[in-house]
Amino acid sequence: MPENKMMKDKQPMIRIDNLHKVFGRDLHVLRGIDLEVKSGEVVVILGPSGSGKSTLLRCINFLEEPTAGSIEVDGVAISAGERGKERDAHILQIRKKAGMCFQSFNLFPHMTAIENIIEGPVTVLGRSRKESIPYAEELLEWVGLTDKRDEHPSRLSGGQQQRVAIARSLAMKPKVMLFDEPTSALDPELVGEVVDVMERLADEGMTIIAVTHEMHFAGDVADRVFIMDDGNWIEEGPPEEIFTNPKHSRSRQFLAHILK
Repeated sequence: MPENKMMKDKQPMIRIDNLHKVFGRDLHVLRGIDLEVKSGEVVVILGPSGSGKSTLLRCINFLEEPTAGSIEVDGVAISAGERGKERDAHILQIRKKAGMCFQSFNLFPHMTAIENIIEGPVTVLGRSRKESIPYAEELLEWVGLTDKRDEHPSRLSGGQQQRVAIARSLAMKPKVMLFDEPTSALDPELVGEVVDVMERLADEGMTIIAVTHEMHFAGDVADRVFIMDDGNWIEEGPPEEIFTNPKHSRSRQFLAHILK
């Protein structure tokens, strides 16, 4: 990433306290989640489908409204239930600080790769196209897609589209990257090119929370692995400990399935 490398320190970049999310009357998806992530730390979240992983990520940048608890990103804190203009301003600050990549790439189909990347800086940060394009071109080079600058998403492979989506998030110069199963929609032969970009981000000190079943990434790059089930953490620790000696029976059952 064409930025100075970020140094790990002891300050939490993300702090989540007693986070709950309830849909409707009784669909309790998150049940009191606590989490601290230090600057430069890589956290991987695992768990069966429907356990609450994606909802947690969406609550961090307020794509979903938390029912209870509080979320803090790089010193900007919001408690569930807050209202008003100050809260709206804080949500905007958090979204600038926390970039997100989804399972589906969500690129604007009528825009070229370079236009997709500069859209955020121009519309959200108020920068001119002229000043935004050079950094966008650096990002395209960093993700290995310089030659796709003027291509529309329909002309790109899934892996290329996801790399453009990552570059688009990085154009906002976030402090945190949230990855919600970024390789799950890709053909197997395209997974590696996206995981490679994620690994390079980690090497350069980006704070990352990734929901992924890419065990190579989790094992080689993650500082900590969390396993979620039914809206709760059931296991947490360094990957070598989680993968070789899980303590919870549900963890052992889940890992036996994905580590085949």
